[in-house]
Amino acid sequence: MTVNRWHTDYLSHPLYRPARRFVPPLADWPDQAGYDALLDRARAASAPLPVGLRFVCELEPDAYYEMHIGTTGEVPTRARNWHDWFNALAWLAWPRAKAALNRRHVRAIARGEAKRVPLRDAATLFDECGVIVAVADPRLGQLLDDMRWRELFIESRDHWGRRIAAHTLGHALMETGLAPHLGWCGKALIVEVGEDFFGLDGDGQTALLDAELAARLDDDAFLTSPRALCPLPLLGIPGWWPDNEDPAFYDNADYFRPTRRAKSATVTA
Repeated sequence: MTVNRWHTDYLSHPLYRPARRFVPPLADWPDQAGYDALLDRARAASAPLPVGLRFVCELEPDAYYEMHIGTTGEVPTRARNWHDWFNALAWLAWPRAKAALNRRHVRAIARGEAKRVPLRDAATLFDECGVIVAVADPRLGQLLDDMRWRELFIESRDHWGRRIAAHTLGHALMETGLAPHLGWCGKALIVEVGEDFFGLDGDGQTALLDAELAARLDDDAFLTSPRALCPLPLLGIPGWWPDNEDPAFYDNADYFRPTRRAKSATVTA
């Protein structure tokens, strides 16, 4: 795993496109003042962040993590920590969806579901490893759900960026993206969009998906189990890894699995 040397070299990868605009030109890890300034800049740019949201360095909450955030707006944030840095960026890029995920945990805990149940497991998995796959053609979403990788990544290659696209929400994925490796997978949520979606710029696409996700996540009948998420081998996405320009790259059945064995609560690593 990459050492904790501060850098922003990763930002050129498409994985970080939703969060890229929020990263300031820092020479070193942000301290508390740096995290406060990060939020100030996002609010000044009219990001729809929850009132009271704050990344609090080295906070050790007494209550459950999710309950503390829901009650106070304070997000416990470890200093010099990639995982928590990317969690902060995810809040900035996906403020409505992240707040809805938190509300989902709070509702479940209030019902007495303090221990993880399928609904909370699904919310956590999506929060950590989620990728929203926007599709203007339901057939492309079906190829992903059916794990028909060659049809999705080779035969439909020209549709990527035009009729299908991947948008990263999961902050654990952003962390592992510092050192991509064979086996690197996300958990995909397929969202059908209109034909005009791909005419929007990247920020417009993210904002639309953020609002759509928040509305869906506020309904506990949605995303009730981790198995509702599809495995997505990230290195297979066109433009995400140079080796996939060669069709033979997709012959690796250990990575591009042909069965639903990979569709579980465990991310391949």
